This record gives sequence, C-alpha cells and structure tokens, in this order.
Amino acid sequence: MELSEALTTIAESLREERTRAGLTLEQLAQRAELSTAHLSRLESGDRQPSVAALIALSRALGVSMSTLLGERRGAPAIATYPRGTPTHESNGLTIAPCSGFPGSTTLEALQITVSPDREPPEPARHRGEEWIFVVAGRLRLEFDGQVHLLEAGATAHFDANRPHRLGAEGGPAEVLVVAADAPNDFRNHPLFSASITDH
Repeated sequence: MELSEALTTIAESLREERTRAGLTLEQLAQRAELSTAHLSRLESGDRQPSVAALIALSRALGVSMSTLLGERRGAPAIATYPRGTPTHESNGLTIAPCSGFPGSTTLEALQITVSPDREPPEPARHRGEEWIFVVAGRLRLEFDGQVHLLEAGATAHFDANRPHRLGAEGGPAEVLVVAADAPNDFRNHPLFSASITDH
C-alpha cells in the first residue's frame, strides 16, 4: 500500500471511530494523551502516526489497531493475516499488524522489522505487558536503563510501564511484539487509555 493511501485510510478510520464513540477531537486527544493539534493532523492525513500513537488511540477508542489501519466491523470474530499483509512505515520500523478481529481490544500483535540505522526515540512507557520474540537478526532491547542483546529465537517479557525501546545490531532485526494490558488495567480502564511514546 502506498504511504499516501495508508495515511488516508488511517485518517478516515480515526474520524469514523471517534464519531462512532461520540467523542470530540479534544476528548479523544485527552483520553489518548496526545495533543489536539497532533490528533487533528492524524485525522487529516497530514501526519504519519507512530506505533505508540496507534496503540494509544486504539485503546482510547476501544477498538483494535487493525481497525484503525483499515479493517472494518461486521465480520466474524476471527481474523487471519496472510503473508504479504500491507505494512506501515514509522521512524525506522516496518510494521505489519497480525492481530485484531472485529471487536477485539485487549491484545495487539505486530510483526516489526527494526532498521539498524534507526534514530533512537525516547524510551516508551505504557500500561500493561509486552512479549517479544526475535524472528531474525539481533535485537537491542533497552529496558529500565539496561541493554539486552537478543539473538534470533530469544524472547523477552516485561512490564511495559518501565522505560523501554527497540534497536537493531549489525543489520535489520525482525520481531513479533505482543502487547496486552494488565488485568487490573482491564477492570479500571475500560477504554484502555495509555501514555506512551514510540518504541
């Protein structure tokens, strides 16, 4: 999918889901802990959303990230993701969604390729947990001030409320990332709002 087409799809989905939820631009921005100006640019297709922004918005709206990337409601409660699923480029990451059936909200799985030339973003922090499986390459996982170098086949599971970010060593790293809210967050935060920055 061309970048302009992908941005248009995300913009339309965001507006549609915000309207369906009965939220103003300001209300959704507050719930997702984004600036209203930034959300406005996302809804107009003028800004490329980060993975973190998509996660925050999907949780604030109570929809899956795949819905914001163009999947529509009304299908059976199952989704399959064949090889070659359209990808999204963001800050040195190539992201392919691989989770999210219509109505799902509690788990997000992404296949991510991390470029070795990626500019390190600020460490991310958000509610819940993350599980990472390194499919290929060598992943640099910075967690809570420590660096963990993970080879292909290795996994990591951690509290996502601690500072963390991803990088690649010596070449691209392909990883599977599964993010889920902790059980207490499910009970106390039904809209899954989060305060996060890009991984």
